[in-house]
Amino acid sequence: MSKFAWVTFDCYGTLIDWDAGIRNFLRDLLNSKSASADLDSLHRRWEEIQFELIQREYRPYKDILKLSLEATLREFGIQYVSEDGDAFATSMPTWRPFPDVPSSLTKLKRHARIAIISNTDNDILRESVKLMGVEFDALVTAEDAKVYKPSPRIFEFALKQLNESPERILHVAFGFKYDLAPAKQVGMTTCWLNRSGEPKPEGIEPDFVASTMNDVVKIVASVK
Repeated sequence: MSKFAWVTFDCYGTLIDWDAGIRNFLRDLLNSKSASADLDSLHRRWEEIQFELIQREYRPYKDILKLSLEATLREFGIQYVSEDGDAFATSMPTWRPFPDVPSSLTKLKRHARIAIISNTDNDILRESVKLMGVEFDALVTAEDAKVYKPSPRIFEFALKQLNESPERILHVAFGFKYDLAPAKQVGMTTCWLNRSGEPKPEGIEPDFVASTMNDVVKIVASVK
């Protein structure tokens, strides 16, 4: 038996290809408006505005998507209409999982229960899970917790939902700011899924580092 009773995941960026989904949407939106902007700069500024918004009073993530897109486009001098925000919210549930996700999650379920802790609405997450083709044992959302990562309160909420001691939970994520730091803060064991070989930020030490989901399976299977 693995030491870990649960393996919890960040969803967007860890299981779902978040960057590709956002960039494809923004590229299509610019094309539809015949607008020109540097896609990297647009993407980066959107993420900054989104991060500012989720640290304020809770509101549904669909609202965060709409508000952050509107603010970003206005900064870049691009016309925003309400249909743009609606399209962004509708797009998110269609973003695809990384190719290694479905098979690795299936293998992982032989060793531990699996869950998601996600900064999103329940209906969006349910559609994303369908694309992975694997049944999770629990889904924890910002909608239920009424708070977004990186607040440790969503992780404390998750601990209550899972009814497990934090050291027996391995939290897997690509992001230090959103996930690994606050998960560590509440006592969870952490695994950095570093798909792109990025240098590790200073000051935070994940317990494990993986470059693929298959590495995560090996870690869970080997830690007794």
